[in-house]
Amino acid sequence: MEAAPREAQAIPPAIREGAFHAYFVYDVADTIDLPRLGSVGGSGVARAPLQLRREASAGSIAYPAPPIAVTLPSSSGFTIRAKVFDYGIISIRISREFAGSWQSFAALTRTLRNDPALEQLARTTLDRLLEEIGPALDEPHQPLLEDYFVFDVEAFVTPVTAAQLLGPCGAALASLVLGEERRLMDAEREETLRVNFSYFEDDLAVVQWDTAFVYDRREGGAAILDILEFANTQLAELRTYDARLDAELDTIYALDPKRPTRRFGRKEAQQAADRLRYLIVDIIELTDRATNALKIIGDAYYARLYRGAAGRLGLKDWQKQIDSKLQSVNEMYRFSNDQAQAARGEFLELIVIVLIALEIVIGVLTIRH
Repeated sequence: MEAAPREAQAIPPAIREGAFHAYFVYDVADTIDLPRLGSVGGSGVARAPLQLRREASAGSIAYPAPPIAVTLPSSSGFTIRAKVFDYGIISIRISREFAGSWQSFAALTRTLRNDPALEQLARTTLDRLLEEIGPALDEPHQPLLEDYFVFDVEAFVTPVTAAQLLGPCGAALASLVLGEERRLMDAEREETLRVNFSYFEDDLAVVQWDTAFVYDRREGGAAILDILEFANTQLAELRTYDARLDAELDTIYALDPKRPTRRFGRKEAQQAADRLRYLIVDIIELTDRATNALKIIGDAYYARLYRGAAGRLGLKDWQKQIDSKLQSVNEMYRFSNDQAQAARGEFLELIVIVLIALEIVIGVLTIRH
């Protein structure tokens, strides 16, 4: 018996106003002194607070210290915008506007998300910025990259609802989000569209771990883009801390456990303990700074969207992994500190023995004379 043919795939209508956004998020330093940045790339900078739609949770989510944003010169048909966060992140957004058929939009996004020239353009832009704002960087380090792609539709040529995009057009939407040309299995389509948010019936945000689809009016879509960008800055921060802890743990584990501890090695043990203590305090301080960079109150729309994005990016899993490694480093700190204390105790015992011996010698010499 032949299998029944699959239902024809419904395609969303043509796009009247849309855009492709590629985010290249770099962790470049421990912190960046934003007040020192009067201009970047020859243009003035401006604070970039979250611009939330009033009817969708105004005041429930905000930056305590808003980043600064600057529009940079266009290149090869792309507009470029940089955003600088005080916890050491620079986010480069490269965008191209689009109007045309859904199929053409899908083909464009597949091409651009796999185009190495975009990452090269972002890195060239970053290098120019770092050269200019270098004095504002505290503890700069080799940049760590996290990229993210957003397919943004402000309006279709004919009205479309979120229910239509998730229902009859769900297969086409899932293929767009995953960058696939062939039709997906139903289970994969459902998983791809699982994390979705709508405030009105004619807006929709679908979030994946490396891409997102945003269909909203300009003001609403801008807020969603900012929240997705922020979540990726947190991911870049956590990956940086994880790499630092890995490097420290590799150094510790490379030590020969059978090598005897140098007698009276108080200085070496104390230096190791101090280095580990500094690392622990530094990681905890920077993690708290990045975690608290966005204040969320209540469970309104944008707050739920942020939590959904954080879940897709696995921020809690990264945090748990870092906490576990911090625990290991903390144990090594205690061990090194105990070694330093033991070495100090041995040194004091030696001093006492020498003093007693010296007193005995002096006493004997006094009696003989």
